[in-house]
Amino acid sequence: MHVLRWLVLVGSIATMVAPARVLADPAPAQPAVPAATAKAKEVAKQYVTAGLAAQDSGDYDTAITFYSKAYQLVPHPSLIFNIAQAHRLAGRNEKALGLYSKYLEAEPNGPQAQIAREFIAEAEAKKAEEAKKAEEAKRAEEAKKADEARKADEARKADEARKADEAQRAAALAAEQKRAAEAAEAREEAARAPGRPLRLSGIAAGAVGAVSLGIGVGFGMHARTLSNELSQMNAMYSQDKVDAGERANKIAIVGMVGGTVLVAAGVTLYWLGHSQHTPQEGVTLAPMLSDHLAGFAISGSMP
Repeated sequence: MHVLRWLVLVGSIATMVAPARVLADPAPAQPAVPAATAKAKEVAKQYVTAGLAAQDSGDYDTAITFYSKAYQLVPHPSLIFNIAQAHRLAGRNEKALGLYSKYLEAEPNGPQAQIAREFIAEAEAKKAEEAKKAEEAKRAEEAKKADEARKADEARKADEARKADEAQRAAALAAEQKRAAEAAEAREEAARAPGRPLRLSGIAAGAVGAVSLGIGVGFGMHARTLSNELSQMNAMYSQDKVDAGERANKIAIVGMVGGTVLVAAGVTLYWLGHSQHTPQEGVTLAPMLSDHLAGFAISGSMP
C-alpha cells in the first residue's frame, strides 16, 4: 500500500516539468514556489526512488536523507509527507506529528491529506493512551509507596508495642525475682535465727501488758486515794467520789489482770522463741504483787 503511494509521489515529481502555474499552491496563504529546472526534477526523482528503496529495507534515516535532498531541489509538500512517514516508521512520533501538520498546512486538500490526518489522529490517540498509562502507572506507584509506608508504620508500631511488652515483662520478672530473693533472704534469716518471730511477738505482748499494768496501778492508786479521803475523821460523804472510786477500782482491776495476762503471754512467747534459738538456761519467772505494784519478776540469763 505504501509503495503505491510513493510511486504516485514519484509520478507527481515527474510532472513538475509543466509550467510553474500548474505546481503553484492555489492557497493564497502559501508563497509561490519557484519553478524547478528539469534537471533538478530529474535528480529529485532519483533521490525519491533511492529513498523508497532505503525505506523498504528499513533504513529510515537514509530514506529521510534522500527525501530531504529531493525537497531541497524540489520543495514539494508531498516530500514533507514522505519525511513524516519515515520518521513515524522509525518510531519518532513527535517528529512525525510536526511534519504531518506542516504538510497539511502546505497542502490541506492534497492527495495524502486524509492519510496525514488519520496518522495524526492515531498518533494523538496513542499519545493520549500512553499519557493515561503513565498516569495510571504513576498512581499505582504512589499507591504502592503509600501502602509500603503504611506497612512500615504498622511494623514500626508493632515493634514498639513488642518492645514495650518485653520491657513490661522484664520489669515484672525483675520485681518477681526481687520478691523471691527477699523471701529467700527472710527464710535464710529465719533459719539462721530460729524463734525470732516468737521472741518479737513476746516482746510486743509484754510491752502492751506492761502499759496495761501501769494504767491499772495508776487507777488503783487513785481509787485508794479516794477511799482514804472518805475514810478520814469528819470527812463528808460524797456519792461522786464513791462512784469515781468504784470506776477507778474497776479500771485498775481490768488493767492489772489484762496486763498480767499479756505480760505472762509475752514472757511465754519470748521464752519459746529463745528456747528454739539457744539451749534452755536457768531463768526464773515469779509473780509480784503489792499495794502499789503488780507484775512478774524474771531472774536468770536473758538472750
